[in-house]
Amino acid sequence: MPPGPPQRDKDARFALLAGLTILSFGLVVLGLLRLQVLQHEELSRLADQNRIRLDVIRAPRGVIRDKFGRILADNQPSFDIVFRPAPIESTLRVRTHVSSEWLARVSGAIEGDSVDIKRRVRDANRTGQTAILRRAAPYAVMAAVEGSRSELAGVDVQISPIRRYPEGGLAAQLLGYAGEINDRELADRVDKGYRLGDLIGKAGVERRYEEVLRGEDGAEFVVVNAMGKRVSTLEEGPPRPPVAGRDVYLTIDLDIQRSLVEAMQNVERGAAVVLDPRDGSVIAMVSKPVFDPNEFSRGISNARWKQLNSNGAFPLLNRAIQSAYPPGSTFKIVTMLAGLTNGLVKPLSHEVTGCSGGYFFGGRRFGCWKHEGHGNLDLISALQFSCDVFFYQLGLRMGLDPLQATARAVGLGERTGIDLPAESRGLVPTTQYYNQRFHTQGRWPRGMLLNLGIGQGELLTTPLQLATMTAVVASRGRAVRPHVVEKVDGVESFKIEAPLEAGVTTTNENWDAVHLAMRRVIEGGTANAVRVPGVISCGKTGTAQNPHGNDHALFVCFAPMESPTVALAIVAENSGHGGSVAAPIANHVLKRVFLADSTSAPPPVPKVISPADTVGD
Repeated sequence: MPPGPPQRDKDARFALLAGLTILSFGLVVLGLLRLQVLQHEELSRLADQNRIRLDVIRAPRGVIRDKFGRILADNQPSFDIVFRPAPIESTLRVRTHVSSEWLARVSGAIEGDSVDIKRRVRDANRTGQTAILRRAAPYAVMAAVEGSRSELAGVDVQISPIRRYPEGGLAAQLLGYAGEINDRELADRVDKGYRLGDLIGKAGVERRYEEVLRGEDGAEFVVVNAMGKRVSTLEEGPPRPPVAGRDVYLTIDLDIQRSLVEAMQNVERGAAVVLDPRDGSVIAMVSKPVFDPNEFSRGISNARWKQLNSNGAFPLLNRAIQSAYPPGSTFKIVTMLAGLTNGLVKPLSHEVTGCSGGYFFGGRRFGCWKHEGHGNLDLISALQFSCDVFFYQLGLRMGLDPLQATARAVGLGERTGIDLPAESRGLVPTTQYYNQRFHTQGRWPRGMLLNLGIGQGELLTTPLQLATMTAVVASRGRAVRPHVVEKVDGVESFKIEAPLEAGVTTTNENWDAVHLAMRRVIEGGTANAVRVPGVISCGKTGTAQNPHGNDHALFVCFAPMESPTVALAIVAENSGHGGSVAAPIANHVLKRVFLADSTSAPPPVPKVISPADTVGD
């Protein structure tokens, strides 16, 4: 008997249900086949990315030492608060659009700027690299982060090396500093392996020798939990240890550097350089005011950066190589040497007009620093007493070309080529310079020569250039190339490049005259304060007119006279006369160099001398 309509409906429903069940089971089987067979490798990779993370182990920078191996810059461990983005396929990934709640929690925990944190997290998500949210975090901040792990997805504590300068600001401008790489620097160096958060040399030796100071980062695979926190190190993949950067040995003598800093402690703004005239090595270099490079290692705030650059002091500026000043009467050494070399004067030559306190030219009176005048002087005495009237006339008779050629030969008017970044060129005017300035061909005022002859006018020199000039004069014309690095560990091919100038060729008689005149400057001239017992020194004072304020005090010298081992140049901005301000600074350093048991007090606070006071140029 055939089934009735109710039974047929029941059988149809059962068949439909069975079919759907079989179809569903088939789909599950197909899905499992796809997951376990067809997509096995891809899904395993994604699972490992959620479980295994590659962590970069940052390499410490090379140590910077003085010539005797004493540490000027090294490294110390730092606890950094970082954000680690999960792989882009991971469900743990914190998206580029950071929630305000998460951002508030993070900025509160690490005591950071929310705008800066948001920018860093976005960069990390974009690049997949770890971002440092706060460098060198104090214990309280680390504790706050550790206590809020569940609420701060992606945030972790990382130990990294940071730069340490144990002497603080002692040689700050020379050493420079290392700071966090910025977007522009990263874009230029991404192909060299630089990453977000890397330290990079920003100035000084740190910047110039970045390639050798920077090490090679290591790496290790770590196992992380569901919150992205490290659980353990993956044993199957042994870590690759970091390789530290190479150590760099400077030519600096830390003891003399300290002495120069002490001597300059009462100078508000200025610079000083001590060279070895035998090879151009920089023994000491100071720029005032100073800064503490350790601030930049820990990370400097925008407010602090603005403070450093707000009052016109510009402590980050290395005035020894980047600021240019009129050389004042220190340039009379060049005028004297040019006159002797070109046969215009002899050591006992007198000028036509003796010094009565001024010289008239073109209807204008050019005054001498000694208002009552020096009388009739020969060339040696003219330099000894720094007579402006004598050198007005010599510069006028000589003309521009011999004067500027000699100036350039001793290292003025062009960069010295020192192995530090951002060196200033200075200025020694040429005929072409004046033709362009006055829009004429050789028809510019000859009165310019009077000012040039005494180191004023358009002349501009850096303290390093003045030290180089002094070193060339000390070595009787042999050119030197200033340099601050003596050797680099592991680099056998490292060598000092040749000088950029050829030096000066003239007779021994002429050199004897220059040295004798500079000796008399110290022994009875304008720099009596420089005399050191048992040491014969040669020098020249200078007072450079400054249209923006008080005069600058300058002094250059070398010692000992017969076999020079040091050449100094000192500039004290807005401080008055070279003989009363800059010369005592040199005396303090020379005593430290030649009198090992010297305990002399540093020079007093400079007293600005009015032009009416005849204390010497």
